[in-house]
Amino acid sequence: MFHVSQVPRAHTSPLRSGIVTHVMRRFDLEPWLKAIFKYKITEMNMVPMMVVLLLTSNHPLVTPSTFSTIKYSWSGAAPLDKSLQAWFKAMLPKDTPFNQVWGMSETSCVASMLYYPGQDESGSVGPVVPNCDVKLVDEAGRDVTAVGVKGELCIRGPIIVNKYHKNEEANRASWDEDGYFWTGDVAYFGPDEGEGRPIFIIDRKKELIKVRGFQVAPAELEAVIVHHPEVTDAAVVGVQNSHGDSEVPRAYVVRRPGSSLTEEDVRKYSSEKLAKYKSLDGGVRFVDAIPKNASGKILKNLLREQAKKEMGAKL
Repeated sequence: MFHVSQVPRAHTSPLRSGIVTHVMRRFDLEPWLKAIFKYKITEMNMVPMMVVLLLTSNHPLVTPSTFSTIKYSWSGAAPLDKSLQAWFKAMLPKDTPFNQVWGMSETSCVASMLYYPGQDESGSVGPVVPNCDVKLVDEAGRDVTAVGVKGELCIRGPIIVNKYHKNEEANRASWDEDGYFWTGDVAYFGPDEGEGRPIFIIDRKKELIKVRGFQVAPAELEAVIVHHPEVTDAAVVGVQNSHGDSEVPRAYVVRRPGSSLTEEDVRKYSSEKLAKYKSLDGGVRFVDAIPKNASGKILKNLLREQAKKEMGAKL
């Protein structure tokens, strides 16, 4: 139980509400699908990696009938492109919400969500939870909170940890004088339509690729690539261009078995769906698997190190 989301989902909620809860030792697609059907699961929490695997697996159990008992589901831990969200939502019963939530260990798990039975397919992670407030700041730390304006998401409230243990340097860097915790996530707010301002998470600040003054979110590019029928998984990182004056996106792609997909095929496919500055000018490399941690997050640091070795240049 190493992931913070399991505190409420696998511990406190079952004990508090008497909910029968099935916990798998690890995520394996076929046993997971069979368990949903066998135990008539009604609620499930997911991460984007699981949605991508469902989309690309071609498994015969990935059908609406398998998920017919689901009444509520959500995805968290990383941004999920709204096209992938819509694809999985179509697998669920009509009135079953499949929303995104946001949170981190420092926020004691979920800090923004749309409560049941609300449904949001816009790609947002819902509004901030009660008793907390959020703001956006620019690179200089100035408050830029406004609808549609991008900035680093900052939050304060009773669910936020007080500080890091014996790490004063991190404490000074992570909290401002008004008590807001700087999350490291880049986001923007949508208009309040009655449920509170929806929050749209773009990506981790450190993961954004800076292309000639533009900020490119790897998650957006990854969502496009995995929709290719011959791709089963993908990850994108930023690398320095040949002139050393800008970053460019570089993709690591897992091909479907037997596929003859080429680098040019991937670049052409993505360029037809993305703005020119989001082109995969850092190249495309085919790999057997995308490195991920136990909760499904892509280990971008390993891919950046791999890119350094492959390109023979300092990134």
